[in-house]
Amino acid sequence: MGTYKLDKLDGVTVGFLGTVTNFTDVIDDLVKIDPRLGVDSITGLFEYITDDAGNIDEDKAKELCMDNLDGEDIDDEDAEASWGDQMYCRQAGK
Repeated sequence: MGTYKLDKLDGVTVGFLGTVTNFTDVIDDLVKIDPRLGVDSITGLFEYITDDAGNIDEDKAKELCMDNLDGEDIDDEDAEASWGDQMYCRQAGK
């Protein structure tokens, strides 16, 4: 493996003589930049969002985001507000 420079990461170098030794470490560091998901490595991220066959599971990804990013289901919003929106749309000809 050679040594590679990543300009968008302020010149981080990857390889035997680099600032990090492999690209997985680069991705781990990127995941750590934003701790809001509560995941600190690419391996942890995959464990959270994949099923037993190793496929990305949208429900697991949704659960991770909803739990850690204070998600709310806006389809369950106030019925009165929804009715008001419908009336507005009718008046606007939508």
